[in-house]
Amino acid sequence: MDLFETVFKETFVLTDKRKRVGNYNIGRVLGKGAFATVRFGTHLLSGEHAAIKVVPKKSILQKERSQRRFSRELYALKRLDHQNIVRLKEWMETDRNFYLVLSYINGDTLKQYLNDMTRLSENETRRYISQITAAINYMHKQDIIHRDIKLDNMVLQSGGKVVIVDFGLSVDVSFLGNPKVCGTPTYLAPEILIRHNFTVAADVWSLGICLCYLVTGSHPFHMYSKDNYTNLYFKILQGSTLPSFLSEDCKDLIRRMLSVDPVNRITTEEIQDHTWLTRLTI
Repeated sequence: MDLFETVFKETFVLTDKRKRVGNYNIGRVLGKGAFATVRFGTHLLSGEHAAIKVVPKKSILQKERSQRRFSRELYALKRLDHQNIVRLKEWMETDRNFYLVLSYINGDTLKQYLNDMTRLSENETRRYISQITAAINYMHKQDIIHRDIKLDNMVLQSGGKVVIVDFGLSVDVSFLGNPKVCGTPTYLAPEILIRHNFTVAADVWSLGICLCYLVTGSHPFHMYSKDNYTNLYFKILQGSTLPSFLSEDCKDLIRRMLSVDPVNRITTEEIQDHTWLTRLTI
């Protein structure tokens, strides 16, 4: 390498890898999915940060499944406005891409946090479950079912605020057609596993799995994603034994959230009024 190349490499920063769309500079990659890339964005005037989901048109226009996922996410986020749900700031389109400008959420997922902690105290868990339940309750009042409630889709920010993300599988209750298995197997409600009609109660089941994971560090039915749906369903029917170190109120709430019959499953409003959740932390 000659002197010119050495000086150029060490002195100049290439900026042609950065892109601009609308009023945002698009920077580093924050994450990649099946059909989209999420990049760090900065507003040109305010300097406010954002997470910009870049969706190449060529990756979804020829794939019906990808189109449905993208449409569901946009449809849901346009209707939702809650402090514990990722916010859609704006959406844009160019000849090559669609762009969703989302609130930038800096933090680990609750799954990552739990991996470092093994299990959480009931007091700490209560703070997170309270926020998540409020967000899901709000979501359901807007007739939106998330369908992929799990610790991986909950981001813990500094200060203890939790934000629900990833609405690619969400659906309006009025759009529910033939029941299909979708979501993360180990979080799926039994009525989904056997392809029965499902309602907002399916999100409550998934939230119950999250609660159990947080306070015990393990799945209540010891499930693994490699199991087929039939095996998962029968493991649920066999029931689970909750550890003795949990308080009776906590165990009662988990059991009511994990009722196999969705008709008997506790609602988000009832969860908010449950003794375990309303107890003052020390």
